[in-house]
Amino acid sequence: MLALSSLHKLLAQVLVPPALHTAVLFSSSGALVSFASIGARPKDDIRVLVGLASEIWAETWEDGEGMVDSELGRIVVLPVASLQDTHSQREPMLLIVLNATDSVEWGELQRKGQSLASHLARPLQQLQDKMGSPAPVSSKNGRR
Repeated sequence: MLALSSLHKLLAQVLVPPALHTAVLFSSSGALVSFASIGARPKDDIRVLVGLASEIWAETWEDGEGMVDSELGRIVVLPVASLQDTHSQREPMLLIVLNATDSVEWGELQRKGQSLASHLARPLQQLQDKMGSPAPVSSKNGRR
């Protein structure tokens, strides 16, 4: 299942100091779920990155990913797509943003992001399955 401590460790595994320095998992509505960064990066900087990544995703979601060179460095935004999301046009539940210096190749950022997204897709699918399953029906006397 998705546990915050394991999410942080997983995000930290894709980092390559000092070039690939930040990995963030956030909801499509912009809510921060977890992040890992090299060095002490203020949470406000992470929120700015999430805001920018949300805008990038809004502009480029039809392409399935977003890539921008900015003042913050190279930014890649990818969906964490469950099986349900893959086969529909609905917005993904979670997004990943990787932030790196311009010394990191776009292809490397994409590969690392896609690998991370596919690793997270299975537990996300399990979570969606549990959320989508109907609640047990109670009888009038409160028994099932």
